[in-house]
Amino acid sequence: MKNVAPSRSSQSSDPPVWLGQVYDRRRRRTVRLVQLSIAALTHAGERPSLSAIARVSKTIDPAEPRGVSESAILHNEAAYELYRQQSERKRQNTRRPSSKRHIDMGHGSRIRVNADRDHGRARQRYLRASKAAHVERLLIAEKAYAEMENRWIRTADDLLVWIVLVDRLVTTTRTSGPSR
Repeated sequence: MKNVAPSRSSQSSDPPVWLGQVYDRRRRRTVRLVQLSIAALTHAGERPSLSAIARVSKTIDPAEPRGVSESAILHNEAAYELYRQQSERKRQNTRRPSSKRHIDMGHGSRIRVNADRDHGRARQRYLRASKAAHVERLLIAEKAYAEMENRWIRTADDLLVWIVLVDRLVTTTRTSGPSR
């Protein structure tokens, strides 16, 4: 079963018998290059998309400089299955929200607080949101800012207490003189 509609140019769905070995060899080549490309992309920390696999497959094996095309991956059942397994695995891993990068808004929502987020996407999301949603986010952001400022003030106070204690200790040590 092909993953893409069959070509309309061929009348027969079965290949000629004398081309069976050629097609089989090409299928195995495609699967091998897809496996190597996915491994290289995963090792490099890139997402193994169809276009990335096709791009990397041209450089992965010097003996096969042509690589594979996206349509070859889609038409080869084994290669397509490898691609789908990898894309599903990646999708499952990336959907878990990180508690460090979000602030809990209550009622199951989270606000992203990462400074290196995509500002264009955030802007579009804000433009689509309702006024009530903006008010809710603003109140939560104000609360988070107040908590952060209180934490900063407590830390500064603690630091000041330590500085005063160390200063007093140094002063009493100097006035009493060295003990020998």
